[in-house]
Amino acid sequence: MENIFEIKFSFEQNVKDNVILKFSNKQGGAYNVFSYHWQCFVWAAVVGFIHNERRPLQSPIADRPFSLNTMCNSGGEKDAEALLCMCIAKVGSLDIMKEPTKAIDLINEYANGGFYYIMKMMQDQSITNDLEWVKQEIFMRKFI
Repeated sequence: MENIFEIKFSFEQNVKDNVILKFSNKQGGAYNVFSYHWQCFVWAAVVGFIHNERRPLQSPIADRPFSLNTMCNSGGEKDAEALLCMCIAKVGSLDIMKEPTKAIDLINEYANGGFYYIMKMMQDQSITNDLEWVKQEIFMRKFI
């Protein structure tokens, strides 16, 4: 059985160009909200899980530079744990952990849904150059 912490995440090149690179300052992003690309991915996954936005990935797929191990080794152990908990909660069973690739695929799809939700939000409003919009999206919206 594969080690779930070593499986690389996947995301579309479109979301990398339009969200990850804009919000992650590691590559000189315009909004400088996150230090690492994986932090932006986790944000998108949280948004996807909360809003029940699940979207299969479409080509072209961007490079896959990180895994749960990358998160844990970069100070994101709680983020990695949260992604796994949300995944388990969505399927309603621990059985998803018996098939690590399926669990990572599920997280990828909810992150992808979250990325598209974020891109729609970016089109619908003006985003300021700070963390306030991100905090509002995650913590202050009323979730159904």
